[in-house]
Amino acid sequence: MRLPWNRKYLEIGFHVILTAGVLVLLGAVVFHLSAAKNVILETARHVLAVFAPFFWSVGIAVVLEPLVAFWQRFYEKRLTAKQKARVKNRRVGTGITYLLVFGVIALLICGVVRSLGTADLESLAQQAGDFTRQAGDWLVLLQLKLAEYGLLQNAEGILTTAVTEVSAAIENGVLRAAGALPEAGGQILNAAIGFAAAFYFLAEKENVQFFLGQVGNVFLGQGRTRKISGFFTEVYEVVMGYLCGQLVDAAIMGALFAGTFWIIGIPYGVVIGIFSGFSNLIPYFGAAVAFLLAVLSGLFSSEPMRAVYAAIAILLLQQLDSAVIVPRVVGSRVELHPVLVLLSLAVFGGFFGFWGLLFAVPLGALLKNFFFRLYEQKAIKQREN
Repeated sequence: MRLPWNRKYLEIGFHVILTAGVLVLLGAVVFHLSAAKNVILETARHVLAVFAPFFWSVGIAVVLEPLVAFWQRFYEKRLTAKQKARVKNRRVGTGITYLLVFGVIALLICGVVRSLGTADLESLAQQAGDFTRQAGDWLVLLQLKLAEYGLLQNAEGILTTAVTEVSAAIENGVLRAAGALPEAGGQILNAAIGFAAAFYFLAEKENVQFFLGQVGNVFLGQGRTRKISGFFTEVYEVVMGYLCGQLVDAAIMGALFAGTFWIIGIPYGVVIGIFSGFSNLIPYFGAAVAFLLAVLSGLFSSEPMRAVYAAIAILLLQQLDSAVIVPRVVGSRVELHPVLVLLSLAVFGGFFGFWGLLFAVPLGALLKNFFFRLYEQKAIKQREN
């Protein structure tokens, strides 16, 4: 038995659910801000976990869309009018893009594997042994100096506590790494499913858009569907501007890291610098990667003081990136003033931590656009009155 759809009751139900959700959220924020934040983060975490393949596919499709459009135009320019009329999808452009992406990934993996040859690993192991022996000599010298000044008893307690804490931290780190292996496998599987689904989203873009438009017209009406389509178009433009800005920032930081590490004399400094620069696509993550890899590489080199120079250089470059490069480069791409970029990073990072930092700039740009659109509407109404 087919039940008739009553559009009026559907709209009423939608507004009731939306209003109840907003009231619950506002009540949680008013009475307990930290609890509201935890509920939001936990809900978002569960949603991301369940719909991870879908989000992977949408994210991959959004990132690769400009490349697919470029290669599809490149392909269709070489076709006759009759051949163009037969083209019903963008499989050629999508296929070329996928071949290029996987080719670049394969080249990067081969480059890393080649750079870490057997001789290099043996040298690294020897350097690690030398550093361990040198650290032992430093500890013996420190013990003698402390005994000379009568501070050995206090130092022993401090050292014992420090060793215990370090051992516990290492043990926790190993356990977390072991627990993260299944999660990493799950994310790899989600990424593989996402790439497969994104291929069809990209190849059948026009058909997907037409289908979603028809569904929206039936359930929401043409007016609301047009507004929703405009909203997602604006979100897409902001996100693509943000990603382009982040890529430029990553390239600049990669060049700065690589050049600085090469001047200091860090082993594999150029490779570490480039990898750290592109890790900077995630705010502050690139600096952490650069610090860890460069300092360890400097400690295992013939001159351990290079690790100190590398740490100082990374701190200075990170300040330059946060205060100058990101506000100007990324902010200009999303049409957000540098001051608003810094304010967005501070506010969203303070409320939502890592994820807040990751999405702070595009969210700030969308809020700015919403505010100015609301302001223009109010101004127009006032002028009409």
